[in-house]
Amino acid sequence: MMQRELQAYNFHAIIRGLGDISRGRLILALMLTMASYVLLTGYDVLALRYIRRPLPYGKIALASFLGYVFSYNVGLSILGGSAIRYRLYSAWGLSAIEIAKVIACCTVAFWLGVFTLGGLALLLEPPAILSSLNLPVAPARLLGVVLLMLVGVYLWWGRVRTSPLRLRRWELLLPSVPLSLAQIALSAVDWALAGAVCYLLLPASQPLPYVEFLGIFLLAQVLGVISHVPGGIGVFETIILLLLSPALPAPSVVGALIAYRGIYYLFPLMVAMALLAAYELTRR
Repeated sequence: MMQRELQAYNFHAIIRGLGDISRGRLILALMLTMASYVLLTGYDVLALRYIRRPLPYGKIALASFLGYVFSYNVGLSILGGSAIRYRLYSAWGLSAIEIAKVIACCTVAFWLGVFTLGGLALLLEPPAILSSLNLPVAPARLLGVVLLMLVGVYLWWGRVRTSPLRLRRWELLLPSVPLSLAQIALSAVDWALAGAVCYLLLPASQPLPYVEFLGIFLLAQVLGVISHVPGGIGVFETIILLLLSPALPAPSVVGALIAYRGIYYLFPLMVAMALLAAYELTRR
């Protein structure tokens, strides 16, 4: 689909779109990316607090950063985020069940942020682009209400259920309400930062408000995750291009997406590979 969208534009037009991004916006996007990955370490901090297995922050930050970077770029392979977390946390004394709980807690936090921000964006400011694509806005508002209700049910369930949830031989005690609220706040701010990185790289003259773009960004990210394509590559770009092309020239959007992929995915991947290599050499 993306190839069909780009057939009318040549390589030089896309390069010009990439070159239109100012140095100041590139630097600010890089700074927001760094802030986003620092916030991501909070997922693991909360997860380890939930299972009552504290570790030094330096170790938590290393496992979290490497886990998320490889998960975003590699996906469900032997080098994916779960495998990296298992290797590091098991070396630091956590059992397989404890590591599974950490991963589950981080996954829940991930979706809580998506549901909260996505619900608010769809409820308060449904993308005007839906109208330009002849798509109804009312179902978007209804979806926003449903997403926020799911978050509310999660908080309510954690408050009223005091006994562990049993799944065969597993026992899972839901996080307390303060811990759940911390998960929601952390994840929502992190997703807002990730969306701001991509928003900054779009043409400065673009007419789309940030809140409306955030709804489109979250939709593209969720579809990318569901596709099981590493980093959602191709799927994410196609959705963004399809929804923004009525308002923005496609070469400029593609240039922004290339810059976003490099700043938010590839640059952290290079840093993570260097850190992982240094860790393995240190162990030996």
